[in-house]
Amino acid sequence: MNSALHPSLLVINGETVDVSGVPMHTSILDFLRASGRTGSKIGCNEGDCGACTILLVENDRPPRAINACLALTASLVGREIITAEGLSSNGTLHPVQKAMVECNGSQCGYCTPGFICSMAEAHDRNTTDSEAIADQLCGNLCRCTGYRPIRDAMLQSLTEPAPARAKVMLPLAPPATGNWHRPSSVSEALSLRANHPEALFIAGATELAVLINKRHERYPVLITLDGIESLHQIVKTDNHWQIGAAAPLTDIEEALAGEYPAIDQVMRLFASRQIRHRATLGGNLVTASPIADMPPVLLALDASVVLASLTGERMVPLADFFTGYRQTVMRPDEIMTSILLPRELAGRCEFFKVSKRREMDISTVSAAFRITTDASGLVTEARLAYGGVAATPARALKTEAALIGNPLAATNHSRSLTKSKDPLGGRRGRR
Repeated sequence: MNSALHPSLLVINGETVDVSGVPMHTSILDFLRASGRTGSKIGCNEGDCGACTILLVENDRPPRAINACLALTASLVGREIITAEGLSSNGTLHPVQKAMVECNGSQCGYCTPGFICSMAEAHDRNTTDSEAIADQLCGNLCRCTGYRPIRDAMLQSLTEPAPARAKVMLPLAPPATGNWHRPSSVSEALSLRANHPEALFIAGATELAVLINKRHERYPVLITLDGIESLHQIVKTDNHWQIGAAAPLTDIEEALAGEYPAIDQVMRLFASRQIRHRATLGGNLVTASPIADMPPVLLALDASVVLASLTGERMVPLADFFTGYRQTVMRPDEIMTSILLPRELAGRCEFFKVSKRREMDISTVSAAFRITTDASGLVTEARLAYGGVAATPARALKTEAALIGNPLAATNHSRSLTKSKDPLGGRRGRR
């Protein structure tokens, strides 16, 4: 496609930039640094340290902190990004920048630009709760300053409003540039896949970008799903939630907040907020990792997935979706369009995760349990789902059957399933 006729534009710190000539495997972090915008730092290059954090502005929503190392430049076309250098306006520092200086929140300074961007999102959200601040900053690693002055700076910054910023409107991203395709409908995406069987679908890229950065993987054709509105929708009906497969996890977290306590639990232990802004529920499922965070809780909640091809749709219970290590029932001509979650489920569901460290870590083993009892205390329904114990996420069907008709109270002398505290766990498990 002629880039002169169809430029690929994005806005960086208020400046419109044409990135038509940037190779499709180039992260926005590498582009920023190669173009002299070196405030964003290269650290782990896999989304764990947060040194590269920038702010993404899109769809009239407030700026969201994301990992620049995991965002391909082509995926940000038509959007606006703000780096730590661009937070000040007309010579006026952003309150978080000012507070970091006054609270001595920086020593070597390498991590500081990333912290500044994460704090700017928290400032915009007026985040004052200590747990919410910890959640906002857990994706940023500081090795020398210590987190207390950074937390103090976060709280102090909230006493001052941020300077106003003008929003720059851009045309929509071009439908195709080289081997990068941006369909606007599911049928168009499937047609592209039929014409390019070697192509990969890409959504948040929080796993694919790691393979690009660490294993130097290169893909002949990529089909991005970010232009398909239906895949981002989250719809509530009387009977279920229909969650678009490409909906970011933070959108799901906010839409479902409080209805499924186990999902609230897993979200607190799933990677970092930067990653959850980009990672998708569909992506977490189709990668079919046995240690992925979401499958156990979705299995316990009797979720189903909807798969579409050019010949029609089919609904598959998640319990039947995984067939082997990194394998599913999906055919090459299919795409996952949505996840269905039943509403008003009986019983109580809890999520547990064990990992080597509490935050930003993949699970060693995880589990979700949903137990329903009748008035006499006998178990009437049981779902025991595990991750990390087999080649696929799986339910313990024989144990579930053995529980039916037995009193759950028999185990109340120990730690009851219905009264367990939040588990230890990690956050990174976007896989």
